[in-house]
Amino acid sequence: MAKKHAQSVSLNVAKTSANPGMVLVTSYFVLFAVNALVIYLANIYFPQYVVLGTFNINLGWSIFHSMGTLALINILVIPFIREIEKWKGRMLTPMEWMVKYLVVNFVGIWVITRFSEQFGLGVSSWFVVLVLAAVLDLVQGVAMMQIGKVQK
Repeated sequence: MAKKHAQSVSLNVAKTSANPGMVLVTSYFVLFAVNALVIYLANIYFPQYVVLGTFNINLGWSIFHSMGTLALINILVIPFIREIEKWKGRMLTPMEWMVKYLVVNFVGIWVITRFSEQFGLGVSSWFVVLVLAAVLDLVQGVAMMQIGKVQK
């Protein structure tokens, strides 16, 4: 019984790691969709705090540019977090991943909003950035866990 379980685990690992590039592409599009949904809903429900669009950039393009950039930042951080795991000699817990991504989301949103004329995303204060980062962190965590389940 234990041998059969070990074989199924090794097959799952081989299947998942067979094409890591495709995992990153899938993760990018899932993160983009999740980010876009969260930022759009934040703009709909709290327009005085989260502003999408400028006089040149409409709502759709501002979501596309800003959340595409944030999703790219989120994906580019994954290899660095994997290096932290190697350095520590163990896998990070989901809570450790979420803390790291809270920081990544905060910095990413803050930088994107500093270039609001180019990206079309503006916020009223750093506290709004913190709340957005926390909400994105939770929703991204759920989405990435679902991707992990589907890939296994």
